[in-house]
Amino acid sequence: MNWKGKLFSLISIFLIGYLGYLVVKTDGPPANKLFFDFGTHVPDKYGLLGIDVSHYQGQINWEQLSDMNVKNDSIEFAYIKATEGTALVDDQMQTNINGANKQGVSAGFYHFFRPQESAIKQADFFVEKAYKYNYQLLPVLDVEVLDGVSKKQLQDSVLIFLNHVEKRIEERPIIYTNANFFTENISESEWAANEYYWIAQYATSCELMDEENVLIWQFSDKGTISGINEKVDLNKAKSKFFEIARIKK
Repeated sequence: MNWKGKLFSLISIFLIGYLGYLVVKTDGPPANKLFFDFGTHVPDKYGLLGIDVSHYQGQINWEQLSDMNVKNDSIEFAYIKATEGTALVDDQMQTNINGANKQGVSAGFYHFFRPQESAIKQADFFVEKAYKYNYQLLPVLDVEVLDGVSKKQLQDSVLIFLNHVEKRIEERPIIYTNANFFTENISESEWAANEYYWIAQYATSCELMDEENVLIWQFSDKGTISGINEKVDLNKAKSKFFEIARIKK
């Protein structure tokens, strides 16, 4: 075989191999980064490690995620952004819930609350867009902005949302917020003591976790998780979290 024939053969082999790679890459999960630690100190206190994700994390390889294990810590639950306000559906919601379900990661949905918009319409939008999919955990209402409304208006709207979602699906959402926002805008409401909470506080400890009704502590937004190329929020939950929040179907 002359040099032209050899060159043609090599090019053909390369093209066939590359086409095969594209088929695998297209049909299979994305080949994302692998990490050998969680990118930050993981508190020893509290038993369950989890993440929350949205379109900001891009396309996630849930198989790589579920295989990650560091010093006997692995991802045991995930909250997936579903909706925001009355019109925004997270474009990775369906892919993420299907991936979590396939790999056996207990998952639930959260809604980002916009206080200036109708609480009833937001609750209906959340339920209609998210609750046709399979899920294992109680819903979450993400409350972290006032958007120009008063504290009292926020409190009233949040209560309306919680009550309406519970009426629709017979499951009452957990409230997610950060420690300062909780203290300044929620803690003094008439209903605050009756709800369950997930508190964000990026520190070495979270005093609010001493409260019986605070179930989850988001301790970092700088986590590294195999199968995800972007930074991820990391959370520790009390061991009773699954007893309270796992849906009994």
